[in-house]
Amino acid sequence: MYVFLRKVNSGVLSATVTILFFLTIQVKAACENPLQSILDTLDCVVAENVTCASSGYNADEFVKIHNGVDTNTTIDSSGSYWAGAFSLIDISFPSIDFQINFGENQASIRYIEKVVMTDGSDFGLPSSTEYPFSQTYYQHEYALVTVDDDCKMTKWDQYGDNAEQDVVNKAANDILCLIGFLPAEACVKSDESEKITKSPKQKKSSWSRKRKI
Repeated sequence: MYVFLRKVNSGVLSATVTILFFLTIQVKAACENPLQSILDTLDCVVAENVTCASSGYNADEFVKIHNGVDTNTTIDSSGSYWAGAFSLIDISFPSIDFQINFGENQASIRYIEKVVMTDGSDFGLPSSTEYPFSQTYYQHEYALVTVDDDCKMTKWDQYGDNAEQDVVNKAANDILCLIGFLPAEACVKSDESEKITKSPKQKKSSWSRKRKI
């Protein structure tokens, strides 16, 4: 009887240990410092480090919201999104005047984003300061950012002036039209744009049309 009970108890103990071990490996700790991971990724963006910037996002889950509207921004893990974006614009953050971890896997920041459009040389064109090239814009925004347990961003939920966002989008689209990246039906052609798109110095862009600014 003693031997039998010992075997039973041993089996129960073994099963208990197995369950506890299973639960331990299933429960994953949340991101220790969401804010710092977000700021580190923004530093990579400012430095135009494609690999580093891309690694800060969960490519399968990331969504970017502007004033409650999904911007359909796809940031892939291969780096092609940021490679294209860095050819088109320079991004910096001259001011981040509020930053705090906000609950589990979330942080909040308020910032000024500076966006400078390419002078055209990134696309094989002569350097230019005429619109839409070399234009500088500022966006005043507040964002609640969510990360996963690996500290990769899954949601960027920002609020800001629509007018500030619209002028950046328009300038970017105008450049993409001038270099012949966007289809003709999406662009209002002008004499100047015809001249630029036919420039023999222009390099063909490999930036996928699926990317969003």
